[in-house]
Amino acid sequence: MDNKPFGVELLLDANDCQGNITSKEIIQEFIDILVKELDMKKKGETHFEYFEDNEYNRERDIVGYSVVQIISLSNITIHINEISKTVYLNLFTCGKLDDTKVLFLFNNYFKPMQIKQMLCVRDAKSITTTLD
Repeated sequence: MDNKPFGVELLLDANDCQGNITSKEIIQEFIDILVKELDMKKKGETHFEYFEDNEYNRERDIVGYSVVQIISLSNITIHINEISKTVYLNLFTCGKLDDTKVLFLFNNYFKPMQIKQMLCVRDAKSITTTLD
């Protein structure tokens, strides 16, 4: 039986981003370069949802993009808040992940003043408790 984990998920929470977080083209370029640099394969087009700057969204502090790119058996999601200048990236892959390369590209594009990085190993086979 194979005991290796199913995959790895990298989570980046970035604050006070000085890069261009409002440009769909720049965000797409970041995803395209990330996929190429990590030797991943995109499945379909990148899905963008923009939450516009109106009274309802501004009151809830939700102006910006939610972005999803499916990659082979994995995904990249990005949530951007233009008001607070925050960017949240989740990258899940069952392949190899060079988190140093991701962090370098992320910093180059979004230029955060603060960043928190978390790396989670995903492995359902090693769970020892069950939910009732």
